[in-house]
Amino acid sequence: MQHFTRHPKFQTLIATLVIASAATAGALAQQTTFSTAEAVAAAPWAENVQITIDGDVVRYQSDGLPDHAVPDRFVVPADGNQPPFSGDATSDFIIVDTAEFLQSDPVDELITLTPRYSDTTTDTPLGIIGVALSGARIFNDYETPNRSVVALDDNLQIDGASFVDACNAHPLQSGLSYHYHGVPFCITKAVDTQGQHSAMIGLLLDGFPVYGPQGPSGTLMSNSDLDACSGHREATPEFPDEIYHYHLTIDEAPYSIDCFHGVVEEARFDNAGGPGGADGGPPDLAAAAEQLGVSQAALAEALGNDMPPDFAQAAEILGIDIGTLRSALPSAN
Repeated sequence: MQHFTRHPKFQTLIATLVIASAATAGALAQQTTFSTAEAVAAAPWAENVQITIDGDVVRYQSDGLPDHAVPDRFVVPADGNQPPFSGDATSDFIIVDTAEFLQSDPVDELITLTPRYSDTTTDTPLGIIGVALSGARIFNDYETPNRSVVALDDNLQIDGASFVDACNAHPLQSGLSYHYHGVPFCITKAVDTQGQHSAMIGLLLDGFPVYGPQGPSGTLMSNSDLDACSGHREATPEFPDEIYHYHLTIDEAPYSIDCFHGVVEEARFDNAGGPGGADGGPPDLAAAAEQLGVSQAALAEALGNDMPPDFAQAAEILGIDIGTLRSALPSAN
């Protein structure tokens, strides 16, 4: 029987490789900042989306309309009707023709291409939380600032028309800001492949990519597979070396994203504490606009620069009841 003795230099080399491998794995586990520039540049953005990369920032611009088909009609709450809607009488709603109702509402967002993971999370607000390949906005799950009403669970149908369409989306009551509250099936059916991980369908405003419900090998992801923000750190088709990313899911709420795990500038959300502003702060126009069914730009223009604003004039401009407007903006009274 032959006996082999490892040369000391060989043993040293093995030890060095083991240490180096462990160090690489540790560095990956501790990595907090990622680069998404290459994936963003290569993504199949819709023709109505303009992507401009400038250093570590991408500017996303679109007309706010999806490039996929939408239903011919939508169910829209009548004036003054507030969520939840599922138990309301059909007389509390109207059915509108999409061709006349749905309007363009430009999106113009600057998003980092070097998203940074944070152990501290930030709640997603009402209004836009991300942008999709289609040109439309991504919203969180909720219809109310206190998160008591989940849009997809509060859906209803009347005479074949629905409040939320088959793409898990709808516009605001004004016809503006078509947005997704869950998996945008009209996008995923075009970019996903059965048995494979979902493809990137957009970016959240913290810069991290967002995906449909398919995880590794096409396994359907559930909320129990993900963290509190509906994300995790794994390899994806666009990021084979792993990246933190979000998944929209289909099992139960949250279907969308409840919080950001990336660093975000909270100031961009005008306070995330609800329509009246958090802790006595300025009004949250994004949340108030969502509650009122108007665009944030239209609300800001109607209110003007005076504080307190002329609620009667603003209500007339917006075509809503003055009491409804005041209740949406208590800190501005």
